This record gives sequence, C-alpha cells and structure tokens, in this order.
Amino acid sequence: MNVCLSSTLPPAQLMTTPKFSALDRLRSRIESAFGRWGEICHDHPWWVIAALTVALVFFSTWFPTMQVDTSNESYLRESDPARLVYDAFQHEFGKDERIVVLVETDGDIVNDQVLRRLQTLHTALEDIPQVDKVDSLINARMTVGRGDELIVKDLLEDRPQNPAEFDALRQRIRANPLYRNHFVDASLTRTVLIVTPDTYAASPSDADAATALDDFDFSAGFDDMDAMLDDSAAAAPTAEAEFITDEEIYRIIDSIAVLEDSHGDAGFRIGMAGSPLMMHQLTFILGRDMFLFSGIGIVLISALLFAVFRRWVIVGLPVFVSALSVYFTFALMCFFGMVVTTSVQILPSLLLAIGVGNSVHIFTAYFQAVDRGDNKRQALRYALGHSGLAVMMTGLTTAGGLLSFVTANLKPVADIGIIAPMGILSALLFSLALLPALIAVTPFKDKGLKDDSNGPFQRFLTACARISTTYPLRVVALWFVLIAACLVSVAQIRPSHFPLSWFPQGMEIRDVTEALDSNFGGSTFSEIVVDSGRENGLHDPLLLHAVDRAMQFLDQLEVHGVQSGKATSLLDINKELHQALNGNDPAYYAIPDDRALIAQELLLFENSGSDDLEDIVDTAFSKMRITAKMPFVDGVLYPDYLDALQSGFRDIVGDHAEVTFTGVIMLLAGSVKVLIGDTIRSYILAFCIIAPLMMLLVGSVRTGLISMIPNLAPIIFTLALMPILGIPLDAFTLLIGSIALGLAVDDTIHFMHNFQRYYVQTGDAPRAVHETLRTTGKALMITSLVLSAAFFVNLFGTMNNLQDFGLLTGTSIIVAFLADVLLAPALMVLLARWKERSHKESIA
Repeated sequence: MNVCLSSTLPPAQLMTTPKFSALDRLRSRIESAFGRWGEICHDHPWWVIAALTVALVFFSTWFPTMQVDTSNESYLRESDPARLVYDAFQHEFGKDERIVVLVETDGDIVNDQVLRRLQTLHTALEDIPQVDKVDSLINARMTVGRGDELIVKDLLEDRPQNPAEFDALRQRIRANPLYRNHFVDASLTRTVLIVTPDTYAASPSDADAATALDDFDFSAGFDDMDAMLDDSAAAAPTAEAEFITDEEIYRIIDSIAVLEDSHGDAGFRIGMAGSPLMMHQLTFILGRDMFLFSGIGIVLISALLFAVFRRWVIVGLPVFVSALSVYFTFALMCFFGMVVTTSVQILPSLLLAIGVGNSVHIFTAYFQAVDRGDNKRQALRYALGHSGLAVMMTGLTTAGGLLSFVTANLKPVADIGIIAPMGILSALLFSLALLPALIAVTPFKDKGLKDDSNGPFQRFLTACARISTTYPLRVVALWFVLIAACLVSVAQIRPSHFPLSWFPQGMEIRDVTEALDSNFGGSTFSEIVVDSGRENGLHDPLLLHAVDRAMQFLDQLEVHGVQSGKATSLLDINKELHQALNGNDPAYYAIPDDRALIAQELLLFENSGSDDLEDIVDTAFSKMRITAKMPFVDGVLYPDYLDALQSGFRDIVGDHAEVTFTGVIMLLAGSVKVLIGDTIRSYILAFCIIAPLMMLLVGSVRTGLISMIPNLAPIIFTLALMPILGIPLDAFTLLIGSIALGLAVDDTIHFMHNFQRYYVQTGDAPRAVHETLRTTGKALMITSLVLSAAFFVNLFGTMNNLQDFGLLTGTSIIVAFLADVLLAPALMVLLARWKERSHKESIA
C-alpha cells in the first residue's frame, strides 16, 4: 500500500544532494500530472470508457485471422540457413514429416487375418484426403527377375493362400533389408504404416475435383478439355506454392484417429507418432490449457483478493480490467499478423497477474485516501498521483525485461520479446485509464479497508523491517552466502530441447514414439541430399560406391548413444535391380561398376511402372535423397552426432558430389545450439534495460545499481533450483530469468519509490524502511501472492514443461518478495550509514 506519512511524523530532514533536486522536481511534476489524470478520469469517465471500447471493438475484428504454429520449423526464423535449406528440400522432394502408424499384435503378423486387417487399414489411410501416399508391408516394393524379365510389384500383390506360402513370405520379409526394422520389427509382432501428407496446400480446383467431370460439357468437344488442362497447368505447384497447412495436416490426423477406433482392438492395437502428431497435440493442448488455466487463474486471483480485502469491488474491477487487457493483447497479435506459438501459452497468466497487481496498488492508495475522508474525486487524484508513477515504471521495466527476448534466435522466444511487452503496456494502459474511469462510474460504498495493523500480514512485515534494520550486515551477508551457494548449482544447468519429454507418460504420442525408437530404430527422420552437379550424375559408379561407403559409415556411427535406424536411398533400388537381373542371386546385391549398366537397369525400373524413383531423385538424375530413421532424443545430443556424421560423410563422398543435411533432426539440433547464447544475451540485455530505469527512478547511479541486487537474487536462486530438480534449460525455462527480473523489479520499484519519499522526509533510513513496509508492504505481499498463484496454477497443466515453468516462475516471485522486504531494506540501511560516515569524514 502507498500512503503519505501521517502528521505525527517528525519534521523532514532532507538528505538528498542538490544534484538530485532536478530529478526530485521531475518526479513531483509527473506525480502531479498523474493526479490531474485521476481527476479527468473522474470528471469524464464515459469518454475514457468509450475510447477504449472503440479500440477493443476495432482490433477484435481481426480475431478470426488468428493462427497457431507449433511446427518444428517455427522454432527458427524464416531467414535461418537451416530453415531455408529445409524449405528448399521440401519443394524438391516433398514433405519430410510423416505420420507413423504403429500396429502391434499378440502374435506373428504374417497370418491371413492380420494381413487382411492390415490391407483394410492401409486402404482406409490412402482414402484420407490430402494423403500423398502410404507405405507399408502391403505395398512394399518387391523386385524380382524372371528370365530376361524384370518384375517390380507390391509385396502382397499376390496374397499367400497356404501355410507354405506364408512361410515363404515370412522368410522373404526377414531376408530383405528393405523390410527389416523399416516395416516390421525383429519379432514380427509389430508393423508400421508410414503416411506422407501432400506437400502443398489444397487449391480450390482440388476441392472441386470430384465434381469436375460432372460439369464437363462433352458437346463442346475438346476445347473445354484444353481449357481445363491449361487451368491445371497454371495451378501446378511452383517454388512459391504454399506448403500444406497445419489445419490440413490436423484433419489427416483426426481422420487417422477415427480409424484407430474403428479398426483397432485388443489384439490389433493401433497408435500414432511422428512430428506432425506432436505438432497437433501441442496445438490442441496449448489451446485447451491456455483458456482453461486462464479461467482457473481468474477464479484463484479473485478468491485471493476477496480473502484479503473483503470487498467485491477490489475483486471485480481489477480482474475485469486485467482480463480485457489479455483479450486486447491477443487482438493486437491478430492485427499485426503474429501467430500463436507454444511460448505464448504463458501470456494469459502473466498479463492477468500484472494487471491485477497494478490495480491492487491503485486501489489500496484509493481506499487509504477514503479512510482519511476524501471524496471519490479526491481519492482518485491521490491514488493516481501517489501510485501512478510507480505503476508506470513497473510496467516499463517489466516490458523492458521481456523486450530482451527480441534478439533471440529461437523464433517463439523472439516472439515473446514482442508480444509480451505489447501486452504489458496494454495492461498498463487499462490499469491507468480504464480502472479509474470504472471506479468513477461504479457505485460502491466509500468505506475504507479493514484495519489489519495487527494482522498476520502486517506482523510479518514488521518483523522483516525490524530484522533488516537491526541486523543489516548479517542479513546482507546471509543473502550473499546463499547467492554464492546457488551459483555453484547454476553452473550445472544443462541445455535441452526435447519436445517429447513435455508430454507425460501414458500419452499416445510419447508411448508410441518410445516404442518406435526401441523396436524400429527411430520415429523421426534425417534427410541427406547428394548433389552430383551434373545431369545423369547418379549413373556414375564411383559416386554411388562412395555414397554406399558413406551410408555404411552412417549405419555404424554412434555418438552419445545416438545411432540412426534404417536408411533408404537410390542405392537400395540399384542393388535390388542388379540382384533381380542376375537370377535373383543374393551375391549380386551390389552396385554395378559399369555406368552404362546402371543407366540401363534404372531405365528398366522406370519402365516397370514403379514410381518409387520420383521421391528419391530429381528429374535430371543429378540429386538423390537419403532418408535415415532417427530416434527422437534430447536435441542436445544431436549436434555432436550430426557434426561427426557430416564430417565423415563429406570425407567419404569427397569431390564426387555436394552433400547437404536437413530434416526435422537438423531443426532440433539448430534450436539447441542457440539456447545458451539466447539465454545469456537476453539476461544481459534485460539488465541493461532495467538498471538505467532504476537509476532514473531513485536518482542515483550507485543506489540504482545496489537496488538491482535484490532483483538478481531470485533469478540466481531459481536457476539454481533447476539442476536440483532435474529441470533443463529449454525454450520455456530460458524465459524465466528475464520474466523473473521484470517481475521482481516491480516490487523493488514500489519499495524504492516509497523508501526514497520517506527517507527524504525523515532522514532516518530505519524509520523509512518501517514506514515503507507499513504502508506499501501489504500491497507488495498481495501482488506477489497473486503473481505466484497465477503461475503456480500451471502445475495442474498437462505438459511437463509448462508445469516446470509455473513452478520455477512462481518460486522466483516469492523469493523476489522476500528479497525486497529483507535484502533491499538492509542494503538501504547500510548505504545510508556509509553516506553518513562519508559526510562526517568530509566535514572533519
């Protein structure tokens, strides 16, 4: 709470030096301006309300354009080299992200009943709109030679009819490297169907394809048909065509989920995995939890406010104003075309708590004025004049702390650096404009707050004031010892980017992914592009043999426990062809040494009717694609593995071709590489933004820097908790430091703002501390409780990462409050003693 000292205080003993008088006068003028603004809000409340309502309505019209992006690409900026390579790869070879459908049975899958059910499921998956293809045992490529004839057909094109044929099929599956650990596991009790979505978004002509023939006018001859063909050519995908949208992929996933229920049972268990499903789950949970916990946060904050103040007006108006600021922030996001990412989930709780905190400080000052007999107009003038500057400074410093994220390389983190400051300034606007106007027009009894000078809150604050002013050196020493101990733990922090660990055990996406990693060698994919740089360069046996050696290196490479699963490429087709055209002799499962023979065999393959080459080579036969299954592990493990892989691969291929690495794994590795740099840079920038504002507020460089110590303490303490609790530094937890700094400085500003006032009046630092905590301490405690509660509510969230974020941020706010009622007062008392001693020595 913020009030002026009563008339019983002793005469002021001015201790400030003349060089600070200009700042003192500036602060006084700003406070007077805020006081006049309070009168304007009282005299013309409906004009203020109308102006803000118009702004709300205008920006609300953009809400239908809201977009959500939780894809792996969204973690990197569009200009990031890794993302540019990835986008170019998708334009060249199609989608790299696949949905993997796992089927588990209690027995051998090579039996008539299971294969029939597998065929039915395969066909149903192919019938889903915007599915490009489905790969499984049903249509696995089988290449055989019969005399001089090459036959390329689906593995189960001719279904076995008797036990002998089933045994032969079983042996064929076990013997073929294309099937083992790719479509079936070693036990033959699990099989996968790999669903590849279309590369590009559906066009209006695609949507109308089903009715195109019905509308065709055959009487018009072929002129109509030519026009249709021209339209089709114009609609063909180009390098500028839009990739398939998240919504379209989500519809595919929803359709597969329906098939899981209709085709699966206890003996034929179906599950899904893959990065598109992970993106789908993140989007669904993000939307659900964001709204759910915003509602829970509102209820919890309301309960806390009512329990403390026992006045519905201090519950209703702050919560209403804060909720509107959250709504306004998301409307602004839509207006500026910003997308909702995973990190945006923290915004509602953050903005609600900040908005309520602003309102609490204004309301408590308002009711203190009412207590002394002021009418509503006078009370609003006093409340805005007394707390307006501090509220404005807390908003600016919190926004400044979060603005530090704008330089981050991780795009969701950089987005927070734009969206969060925008939201905090919106909360500031609504707190300083809409709240006073609503107070003016809302009828409620102008009675003060219940006197709780002997209540538990005030007794605790009085004890803190007594301890920090009586034993300041001991208090500071104890805090510094704790900080030093925490720094030891901070050094143990490990970076991480492991989205799978965000999901709790028992969720389908996590369980199926872990099953695929264990039994198939991977659930996601790494892509390698080999570019010979010349037409028909892939007919060169020297290049193909070099790539074959490189793929053997890939198969054997293991770094930090990371090892690839099955890798597929053009070489599989080369070897199958050579074996089939040499009497199906396994000894010929190799790459020919003759360029002309390689070209001839590939021509025979193309003429066989198979379209498998389309997905793995370009039309000029200059580039080939190698797809390797990879386990979905912590992204921090990928960089060393990929560095070793790239180095070894390029050494082996040498000058034969240019090798490019891309895919989801490269995106994950790229995200991890920037985590530590982003963290250090954002924390330093946040300090550089906030520290000058503190110096400006207190009017002293030395005092401003000293006042930052209580703000750094909660960050260090919270970071120290992370290794102890086994929580890594990821895209969520790296936000904590700057958020904690921005929120911690709020309490410090309110403390320092009032301490400076009382110290100027009394010249007695201990007395100023007691008066500050007597008048402002309760508001600091309440806002800290509200803020921490708003974050602790995330402990009930679905995602593990959000639970960790809520726990750590809530804890940092509690520690920040303790630092501001213990460490900050002790530091101010010691600083005052040092000034007095220096003053006496200078006189002597």
